[in-house]
Amino acid sequence: MVPGLETVYKKRTLREEGKEWLVESYTPEEFDVTDPDDIKWMSTRLSPMPWHTHDQPIRITNVSAQSLPRSFISFSEFGRSQFKSQESVVGWDYHELMRFDMIFGPYYLRV
Repeated sequence: MVPGLETVYKKRTLREEGKEWLVESYTPEEFDVTDPDDIKWMSTRLSPMPWHTHDQPIRITNVSAQSLPRSFISFSEFGRSQFKSQESVVGWDYHELMRFDMIFGPYYLRV
């Protein structure tokens, strides 16, 4: 897990709602979004994330799933990716994106 991330997640858990396994999403403002239209659009799409997505391996038991494409996606603006070493893993693609791509890519690419 990225150093310091566990502390951040502990502060953002939805424990009071009985969902301590979920981490509250960051707000648009925490992503430095300031345009009211962008904030409105983004707010409807943000959702909590499972706490252990960073420290528990994926276990896929469905044999048919082995044929699905697999990708590591890293947001390089947040520092050196913990997945950088995955570039050479056979059967997986590796992609680095900037925060702009993560937040607004779908918004600006929609038709």
